[in-house]
Amino acid sequence: MKEVRIRIPTPDEILPNEFREHMANAYKEFLLALRSLIDERIKKVEERKEKKLKKIEIQ
Repeated sequence: MKEVRIRIPTPDEILPNEFREHMANAYKEFLLALRSLIDERIKKVEERKEKKLKKIEIQ
């Protein structure tokens, strides 16, 4: 019986270095964008919490 081997190239062999660098930078920018959204929501939650905690005494 004959053996047939199929070699599948790795992404490093197919994709140029410049492409991989751009994709890594794009992924980082995506994560930074998500972090900015999360930071903004945390800020709004903290502002609401501060507003609720303020006591005003009326005489």
